Amino acid sequence: MKKHWLSPLQTSLVSGLLACLSLTACGSASLSPAQMAPYSAQLQNMQAMRSPATLQAQAQAQSRSNTALQVSFVKAYSRNTAENEAVTRKDPNSPGAMLVRLIDSARQTLDGSFYDIDSALIVEALIRAQKRGVRVRLVTDSDNITVKNSGPQGPPRPAIVALKKAGIPVIDDQRSGIMHNKFIVADGQSVWCGSTNLTDTSLYSHNNNALVINSVQLAESYTNEFVRLFTYRIFGPNPPRTVPYPRVQVGSATVDVYFSPRGGGQEAVMRELNNAKKRILFMTFSLTDKTAGDIIAQKQTQGVQIAGVFDSWLGAGKYSLFSPLKADGMDVRKDGNEALLHHKVIIVDDTVITGSYNYSNNAENSNNENFLIIRNAPAITAAYLQEFDRVRSVSRPGAVRPEFQ
Repeated sequence: MKKHWLSPLQTSLVSGLLACLSLTACGSASLSPAQMAPYSAQLQNMQAMRSPATLQAQAQAQSRSNTALQVSFVKAYSRNTAENEAVTRKDPNSPGAMLVRLIDSARQTLDGSFYDIDSALIVEALIRAQKRGVRVRLVTDSDNITVKNSGPQGPPRPAIVALKKAGIPVIDDQRSGIMHNKFIVADGQSVWCGSTNLTDTSLYSHNNNALVINSVQLAESYTNEFVRLFTYRIFGPNPPRTVPYPRVQVGSATVDVYFSPRGGGQEAVMRELNNAKKRILFMTFSLTDKTAGDIIAQKQTQGVQIAGVFDSWLGAGKYSLFSPLKADGMDVRKDGNEALLHHKVIIVDDTVITGSYNYSNNAENSNNENFLIIRNAPAITAAYLQEFDRVRSVSRPGAVRPEFQ
């Protein structure tokens, strides 16, 4: 939790609760009803202790800022991975460059939850922050604690070793479900999030997007989720989470935030799809949710524009919606990037859905995920529409799997 938010009373409450819950091995185990009650009560008390007037003033000041909501894309539009990497490394507004600027601007706290941490650029920035007195805390997935492809008993990953040696705590989920988040909260004020992992391939070669949102209320919601993972070691759906600010205003934009597992995200996405009046465009690493496919098919019969780009690798998978949608005559294609199309983006009319959340059963019920639904943000919608056009311009028609021919 953020030290500039904690009074002595709050610190005492947290310490007492930690002792009560004995969380050293909480991992994926469900809490008992006796444990759930004080956890839920503690979150309510923490929120009540913060000054609503201060939060409102900060939110209003940030909403007036022209930089309250920024978006960035990996410039991966050549078919060749080496070419994409060279271009993005030179981009001063790439997701990686934007993240380094945020880390370097932090003065008090950095709380990050990332599926994969391996980029020397980002690790060095985090260590710089730690050395200048910023409290840095990280959560990652157990599968990525060791050297890539070495298995759970493999040697420790150098990036994780370097972080811990610098005094930065890194905890992992220790469970079969994936800790798939990609977000960091800076100073309780700003959130960096999206589809981008902290690896060189994700930062420079894959089609990815990232956002920086300056909103103390959105930061509060992400911090609440981080504390759930880092402090309480709760990676599963129980006890049910309470999101302090599920909807925030950022300038003219309305931003809804969802967390998995079982945080209502799937229902929210289906609701948006059902409300489509003019278009459903998507660029997705994984789209396997059959309910989403049924809604999209229904919307096509109603005259809604349907177009999408799938990652070529996962688009060929058994459960992918690529083949059934294409077999129904929809305008769906496979990406032309030699690396991955790693976006998880759906544009419904002028609303943008984006985050770490692949549209699958695992994303809803097993993984730790986060995503945003952004409305009334013309510049953000325009940016994602331009990205869709760029990705589609280098895509390929593709062929359906044999069983759909």
